[in-house]
Amino acid sequence: MRRPNRREFLKTATGVAVTATGWVPCSRASADEAESITFGVVTDVHYADVPRGGSRYYRDSQEKLRQAVETFHRRKVAFVAELGDFVDAGPEKADDLRFLHAIREVFGELQCDRHYVLGNHCLTRLTKTEFLANCGAQIKQSHYSFDQGPLHFVVLDANFKRDGSPYAEGNFGWTDTWIHEPQQRWLAEDLQRVGDKQTVVLIHQNLDKEKDAHGVKNGPAVREVLEKAGNIAAVFQGHMHSGGYQQIAEIPYHTLPAMVEGPGLENNTYAIVTAHKSGRTEIERFGSAAQ
Repeated sequence: MRRPNRREFLKTATGVAVTATGWVPCSRASADEAESITFGVVTDVHYADVPRGGSRYYRDSQEKLRQAVETFHRRKVAFVAELGDFVDAGPEKADDLRFLHAIREVFGELQCDRHYVLGNHCLTRLTKTEFLANCGAQIKQSHYSFDQGPLHFVVLDANFKRDGSPYAEGNFGWTDTWIHEPQQRWLAEDLQRVGDKQTVVLIHQNLDKEKDAHGVKNGPAVREVLEKAGNIAAVFQGHMHSGGYQQIAEIPYHTLPAMVEGPGLENNTYAIVTAHKSGRTEIERFGSAAQ
């Protein structure tokens, strides 16, 4: 029997959101809050048809993702963002493709748009082009932007080495992670183009922890671009499986916990985000992260 989903998010009259990582300040509601967009988020699914590895239960992610998809259907979200490490590696490239095809069938049950953020594990045996083509991505670029409802969204790709060359077929060390210069220039131009339109950034590696192994090593330079734009509502990221939260220069960095951790649906974790025209965001977490 499936354990019922539990909401983690509670909004109080004082305008404070309660999350698993503590008290997160957010602005008071205003007249424009009627204009909002609700979307689903999953991260670090790491699906693979292989035995567990430590706390990672790779096979269980298939049923966990199916549960998340059912919730997203029920809540009628506008789209779902998958924040990277959708699959894990098998012995051969053919295994990775088989895993990807199996988990995309579950994700493909969604009747809304799906957005894929590239993670390092996605590229253990595949190139970026191969991954995006085989997961059925509607957009075949690794970094791009789109508008949905009253907000602007940016998908970033930190799967570049220090010399600017892209990750491909395991030619990288997972801690050597950078947003390369052409992408930084594109980001600055994109954010300038949308003006005051509030923007949500989606990325796999952590933009707020450059000194940590999970951090984008030129995170400060990228944050400077975000801060200068002055229109960033929030950053959502994965990669660090325990999750976390940090606010830097008034920009909230939400690190969502990994779906692959722990056995069974009782250890599932995913989220629904409501982002308002004003830039205020609310996060509902489901499964073990909501306890």
